[in-house]
Amino acid sequence: MNRPLVAATALAAFLSLTGCSLLDQAQAAPEPTPAATTGDSAGSEPAPSARSKVGSVRDSGDIPDPCTLISDAEVTKLTGRGITQRDSDGAEPGTAARFCQWQQPSGQLALFLARTTPSDYEVRIDGATEVDGLGERAYTLAGHLYVLYGTVQVDVYSRGDSEEQNLATAKDVVNFVLPKI
Repeated sequence: MNRPLVAATALAAFLSLTGCSLLDQAQAAPEPTPAATTGDSAGSEPAPSARSKVGSVRDSGDIPDPCTLISDAEVTKLTGRGITQRDSDGAEPGTAARFCQWQQPSGQLALFLARTTPSDYEVRIDGATEVDGLGERAYTLAGHLYVLYGTVQVDVYSRGDSEEQNLATAKDVVNFVLPKI
């Protein structure tokens, strides 16, 4: 069974169906450090990426906190929208799946990272559309862009523009964060 892909797809479906209820849980979770999230103070920058200390986790190692891979200013630049709130997963290092979400006045950007295997990633899902030129493999499904990068599955969800522009934004985000993973 393709557990990482199924889990990521289930998480994506859950997020699209529940929206803010997950955000409420994320806000209630203890935060790892004050610099890792902004909560009500959108605009402050996240802590430096752990990648600079340990190297790439493309094939092994702890999945980084996605909030440390892209700053609020970079999110604003990539999406063309301001940020009202940033929500971190609050997970401990070593957690196999991580997420960060940026709430925006007229949209949202979410970045999910999870450990997977290339063979698990090969499983076909009805309705998925292949995307060329990103990572080892990439596809879109239900507004999400999924990219295989070594043994990391990157999932970007951008909402707030046309479907085509949301996909273009998601591709830009993937191209920005892959070198940092």
